[in-house]
Amino acid sequence: MRSTRTAFVTAVALCALLTSCKGGDEADLPPTPDASPSTVEPPPQEPLTAPEVDPGQREVLAEGPRRGPWQGGNPVTYPEGDLSITVHCLSQSKLTELTVAFDDGEFGVQCSNLHQTTVRNVWEATSAGQLRLTVTTEGTVRWYISAQVAQS
Repeated sequence: MRSTRTAFVTAVALCALLTSCKGGDEADLPPTPDASPSTVEPPPQEPLTAPEVDPGQREVLAEGPRRGPWQGGNPVTYPEGDLSITVHCLSQSKLTELTVAFDDGEFGVQCSNLHQTTVRNVWEATSAGQLRLTVTTEGTVRWYISAQVAQS
């Protein structure tokens, strides 16, 4: 009987010790997720700025700040020589495509949602012409555009 009582007391002590280490009845339950809102803030966006006119250049078209798609107004005249089109854009939500179309073609820009994206494209105009731009993108994209030619 003594060995049974010793075994029983040892079992109770061992059980109490194991239960206290596991936290009682909650030992086998999965942890409860925190229901409080996240305190992690998304990184701040950089400000969106207009393209600067490059030294030795003259701006023939400037538009912005705008949001979303845009159909260019009256065409502007540009002389023979290099024509550069610069886009600054910033998406509000995710990496978003912006397309600039004009008579001689188009080009795309992947607008970031964290920092201003800058893309500059240069074409050699073999003769003077008219330029009308169209911007296609989502309404979450803010942008500026500048078309520049060499000063004459």
